[in-house]
Amino acid sequence: MKLQRADEMNQFQNDKSAKNSYIFFTLALLVWSLINLFSKGKTGWEFTILLVGNVVFFWSRIFYRRKMK
Repeated sequence: MKLQRADEMNQFQNDKSAKNSYIFFTLALLVWSLINLFSKGKTGWEFTILLVGNVVFFWSRIFYRRKMK
């Protein structure tokens, strides 16, 4: 099977899907962290995963924006 380069429609669909999954995972980890914070008085690994994921996301946006200039 040969890999094909994504056309504009496929790229648009991939961008929308990635955005929706990012929002879902961010909200799910945030809600899970808040539930643990209120029930146990501390956050667990899910909050660390949320923070690291957001750092990676925003750092990569800055990296690719500078690379495009």
